[in-house]
Amino acid sequence: MLWREVFILSLSIIAFDLQTPQLRTPGERPSDSLPQDLTETETQTIRKERNPKPHVDAALKVSDARITSALKLVRESQYGTAAQDADIYAALIVYSDSYTRKLPPSQIKDRNTCLKMIEQAIFKQSHTVEAVIREFPVDYRQTAEAKLEQVKRIRLRAINDLLGDGRIIKTSEE
Repeated sequence: MLWREVFILSLSIIAFDLQTPQLRTPGERPSDSLPQDLTETETQTIRKERNPKPHVDAALKVSDARITSALKLVRESQYGTAAQDADIYAALIVYSDSYTRKLPPSQIKDRNTCLKMIEQAIFKQSHTVEAVIREFPVDYRQTAEAKLEQVKRIRLRAINDLLGDGRIIKTSEE
């Protein structure tokens, strides 16, 4: 009787594991992989670029399109879809930052260029981001604000790393 229970438990664990998507390699954090909700075209646009600068640039272009779409959708009262686009925008910024920071020391010039690109992209979209947050109803606003606050911290960290190797600006996290 016990062996049958163990067998059923083992089968259920195997079935559950097969149903769970294996999107990341072992040891890989969620920010290390592209957001799951990207379209196939967006994913291919980013993945086809193998060098750091074009790769980050492609991710930032997709993120710009998503936050612009979020603003359009929130103005059309399509809050759920707008919130999803804002989440993807934030996830792409987090991904770009993580990708850039994993570059080896031999690519410090590429790293700094990518950090500057990330900082400028966040700055350029700051008014759009603020408009999206303002136009969300309260029940969507808190979640969006938390994710977009992370984007602001990434910008601050990029500026800090570019200007003073991480020692100029002190944040509340330090």
